[in-house]
Amino acid sequence: MDDYPAVRDLLPAPSLPPEVERAGRDRLAAAFAQERVRRRRRSARWSALALGLAGAAAAAIVIANVAPAGVPVPHGAVAQADGKRFLLVAAASVAAVPDEGAWWGSTEVQGRQFHEPGGRYVLRESESVETWIPADPEGLTWYRQTPHGIKPATPQDEAAWVADGSPASWTFDKPTEIGRSGVVRSEPRERLTWSTEDWDFRILTAGKPLTKMNEVPDTPEGLKALFAADDRTTIDTAARLLFFAPVTSRTRAAAYRLLASMPGVTAAGQVTDVLGRAGQAVEYDSTEFAPPTYRGPTRTRLVIDPASGSPLSLEVRSAADGLLLTYTALQDSRWAEANPLEGE
Repeated sequence: MDDYPAVRDLLPAPSLPPEVERAGRDRLAAAFAQERVRRRRRSARWSALALGLAGAAAAAIVIANVAPAGVPVPHGAVAQADGKRFLLVAAASVAAVPDEGAWWGSTEVQGRQFHEPGGRYVLRESESVETWIPADPEGLTWYRQTPHGIKPATPQDEAAWVADGSPASWTFDKPTEIGRSGVVRSEPRERLTWSTEDWDFRILTAGKPLTKMNEVPDTPEGLKALFAADDRTTIDTAARLLFFAPVTSRTRAAAYRLLASMPGVTAAGQVTDVLGRAGQAVEYDSTEFAPPTYRGPTRTRLVIDPASGSPLSLEVRSAADGLLLTYTALQDSRWAEANPLEGE
């Protein structure tokens, strides 16, 4: 199967002057030519760095918004449904992203939603988490947590909240959908910045840790063999690599292609994520990222920007009524030479 028509059909190249197109192709060709050299140079530096459940996220500095004409989509995944072909576009885009630097930084918005005690409107509790993971295994990992408090989730919920007298606190006699109970207040907690020595992050899957970044495969077949798990665990772990781990661009591209090949992953089409950004989405049945106290079945939605290859948000919804329960939205992720939190 020729995957490039998926890129051409979904993201037709804009009209460019010939000299601009030639310069762009030369730049991309040079990046591909240097990829092998970069990977060898970085493998020693990263040999002790493990993958993380907390912290890191998607791609670094995007050098192209559209897969340029003449650049092939990497091959290696088995056939996939047409509705998921945008994952191949994302794989082609992210494979060209440089992935070197002294620090891997990401900013996430994490949120939880639940009904107020009377069930008349939905509340959203959220916070921003900025994380900086060092390439140096002896360095400290830095975090900044900025709570945003609790607010009505949508304009419709805000109208119902106003009609309720605009309360600043709520008393729950029984736990909410996400397990909150007792008195819940709207005001945010204070911002915290701290560092830890737990640089040795791990992703646990199928009962074993993935510890060394340079040992993680960069093909979909290699990832699937490494996970050695059932389909649902394989899908969940591929999602972790995309959203939370500082893996190489080629490994991230392989994770996209693996998702495209997996049964149970269905296309949800064009959507708007929790931060109002447009993207393409896939969904699958899973309780892996659901609140631990939620007892009903849930579906996980992955929202992707195919043009840049960047993951946008991971959303967990009730399978019964579609209520958004929790989410992680990636505002930014990149390699950098300096950590702005260090020394604060």
